[in-house]
Amino acid sequence: MPPGKSGTVFAGKILDPPPSARRKIFCPGNTLIVCARLACGHVEEAWSSGRMMRNMDLLLQGELDEQSRPCFAQRANGLCNAGHKLAAVRALENLAGITPPRNACLARSLVQALRCIQEHLLHFYQFHLSNWTCLAPALRADPCKTARLAENSGRATGYFRQCQQRLQPLAQGKGINGLGLRDHEDYCGSNEFHLLVFSHSLESLQTQALLNRALGLMGYENGRCNAYHMGGLPEDLNLGGKVLQHLRDLLLQCRDFVCSVFLKDLEQVARTYGHWKDLAKGNTFLALGDFGRPRDSEGQLFPAGIICLEGVTPKIDPVQTGRIRDDKNPQWNRLDQGHYRLDFGDHGPGFHWGKGDFHWLTAPRHGSHPCEAGPLARVAGAFAHGQKAVHQAVNDSLAASGLEPEDLNSALGRLLARGIESSVLAQTTLAWLEELETSLSPGESRMGEEVRLPAAGIGIGHVEVPRGALTHTIQVEKNRIIRHDYLIPSLWNFSPRDSNQVRGPLEQALLGTPVTDPDHPLEILRIVHAFDPCNPCHVVVEDMDSGKTTVVDGE
Repeated sequence: MPPGKSGTVFAGKILDPPPSARRKIFCPGNTLIVCARLACGHVEEAWSSGRMMRNMDLLLQGELDEQSRPCFAQRANGLCNAGHKLAAVRALENLAGITPPRNACLARSLVQALRCIQEHLLHFYQFHLSNWTCLAPALRADPCKTARLAENSGRATGYFRQCQQRLQPLAQGKGINGLGLRDHEDYCGSNEFHLLVFSHSLESLQTQALLNRALGLMGYENGRCNAYHMGGLPEDLNLGGKVLQHLRDLLLQCRDFVCSVFLKDLEQVARTYGHWKDLAKGNTFLALGDFGRPRDSEGQLFPAGIICLEGVTPKIDPVQTGRIRDDKNPQWNRLDQGHYRLDFGDHGPGFHWGKGDFHWLTAPRHGSHPCEAGPLARVAGAFAHGQKAVHQAVNDSLAASGLEPEDLNSALGRLLARGIESSVLAQTTLAWLEELETSLSPGESRMGEEVRLPAAGIGIGHVEVPRGALTHTIQVEKNRIIRHDYLIPSLWNFSPRDSNQVRGPLEQALLGTPVTDPDHPLEILRIVHAFDPCNPCHVVVEDMDSGKTTVVDGE
């Protein structure tokens, strides 16, 4: 399409139907829309919008029974089901004024850690591997040279030749807009680098199977999580000696892959894409604190805090729950209003929701600050607090990646944080398991506390899910739930400008990003995926140089 002529491109292909036909994009419920305006090959401005369900009120407005227990509850299906269950349980325990026994907290931390590792592996190897690696050069790689690149991994030339053969059928399929299947100007590294990482994506599936088996031993299977039980652990959860020994064997195998392969792959990516250390910087980060023993907030593996990564030394302030506010109806100028409400005119895309029971994204803030949540927030917060295990892991990983502490605040920092967090959790789970074994021996075997909910009150539950800070608030009056809402990580990370015209975290991170091919905006997708959208996501690219608008499926 000639420069200056407007048109709409979907998945990199110009569509010929009239404007009315090409404008209709159906959004099935919760959907995020990210708009980026390019000028001179860089992101000049960005807007994050979309609609989603915001509370559980309609599902949970039920009476309590004679034992003060909820009469019914529907499970909201999503990508963080286990996290939502734990947050709701913690909110009810907060409402009842109880703290679960030590055994229950250790068991919960084990399940929570394994789920976090599992999500990080899925995020990198199965969901968004094509952000940084490409199948085309992997298939051109020399397996012998790849074995030398793998150093002391024990994987010989034959292993990588076999992996190459197993990857060949993928070249006949289609990835997201073809990304990851064909060469792109911003893919870096040798052919052997790409084969090395792709081969580990196949191997990671074995580790995820081990994680599933470990979670099954802890009562997590088929969408159910018995370790997340009001007051503690259910009586029928089997944590006998044979079960815990089997769990230990599985954890050791998972640790080996996470620390020796997963983290090393991320460090390899960081070395290969060193120029990305200056891109996608954030301002303020939020961690609610998690993975701690009961009544020991100072002992949390990832402490709470509002973290500022500007400069060499991270600064940290306490989280003040009372200062968290949600700008539900921001006042925008005319240009922003059009982008946030997806009014692109006759020649732009049109997004349509089937029902009206989904709300536009709001702008949550801590005081006046938009806050980024997620692995980087947790890792940076623990690093700033001087948490020993995290501090050492960060320093080791940065040294291996050729980065400095201030480079954590970048696209590469978000990538490395997943590996750092996974490696720390993989090692800490073994310590938690040993502590649980000791506690369950003839000493303290108490598994739960009796829960009696008051007739009225408010309970708040905080959980750090893989995507970031999650909060559930449950209000009860006259033995009935009258309010159950939640603030999820994506609302923090994908929030729009507020009434003070302060951009949300993703919007800020996108500014200045170079984009070599607007029809296939790989660089934008890298940043969007780093924020790990929990819902379907579309990316709208407005190229001011060509006058062309591209819509890309960003899932």
